[in-house]
Amino acid sequence: MIDEGSNERDNQLDADELVKKELIEHPEVLEVVEERKKRKFTWSGLVLIVIGLVLIASGLQLHTGVYSVEGLIVGIGVIVIIVGILRILIGLINPIVPSQL
Repeated sequence: MIDEGSNERDNQLDADELVKKELIEHPEVLEVVEERKKRKFTWSGLVLIVIGLVLIASGLQLHTGVYSVEGLIVGIGVIVIIVGILRILIGLINPIVPSQL
């Protein structure tokens, strides 16, 4: 039983080493993945920001008071905008370069 657990860990370490070796030998793979990540997270972040702005605008149009549906909708809109900003930042942060592996 002990040997099976250690073999699984060794196989996982070997797989990680193979991935690192592959990235070092072929840095264009990392560039493709970086570009996909940038497109995915940046656009979805912008969409979330627009949705958050729509929620805030619709909440402010209700004029029902602070402790009511208006405040809830505005609060949810602010949270959605924060999530959108975080997704944009995730899309813009570059991954580590293969030489740092």
